[in-house]
Amino acid sequence: MVTDTLASKWTPRGFAQRVRRVFREPSDPWFAASIGIFMWRAPGMLHRRHLKTFLLDLRAQRRPRAANPAASLERIQRLRQLCLRLPFMRSRDNCYVRALTLYRFLDAGRDAVTIHFGIELKERAERLRGHAWVSLNGRIFEGPPDLIIDQVKEVPLVALGATR
Repeated sequence: MVTDTLASKWTPRGFAQRVRRVFREPSDPWFAASIGIFMWRAPGMLHRRHLKTFLLDLRAQRRPRAANPAASLERIQRLRQLCLRLPFMRSRDNCYVRALTLYRFLDAGRDAVTIHFGIELKERAERLRGHAWVSLNGRIFEGPPDLIIDQVKEVPLVALGATR
C-alpha cells in the first residue's frame, strides 16, 4: 500500500507539514519575527542614519548562535523567505534588504563578514542598477548571480570604515 506523504496545501495536515518545514527549532518563530521587523524597519533606519554608523551598529548587535556560517545562512534564508512571502513585505524583496538582513543576523564566529554595494556597468542601460551582497573572509557568501558578477563595479566602503 502506497501512502501519500504530502497532504494538500489547505488541509490541516498540509498546513502542519509546511510549518514544520519552516520552523525547525523552537526559537524559529521569534527569530522569524525579528527578521521581519528588521526588514520592515531597515530602509527607514538607514534613511535616518549615516551608513557607517548604521553598518557598525548592525554588526555590534547580538545574533543567534549557529554551528557554522553555512547553517546560519540556511536558517536566515529560510526564515527571511517566509517573511518576504507576506503581501506587505513584497516591496522589501530586493538585494539590499536581503544583504542587510544577512549582514545583521549572520553568526560567522570569528570569520570576517563584509557587506558590499555595487553598480551594474552597462553601456546602454536605461537606468542604473545596483546590487548588494555579503562576503565571508573575502569570498562571496550570498550575492549577485554569477552571470552578472563580472559586470558589477563595487563601490568601496573602506573610506567609511564600515566593512566589518
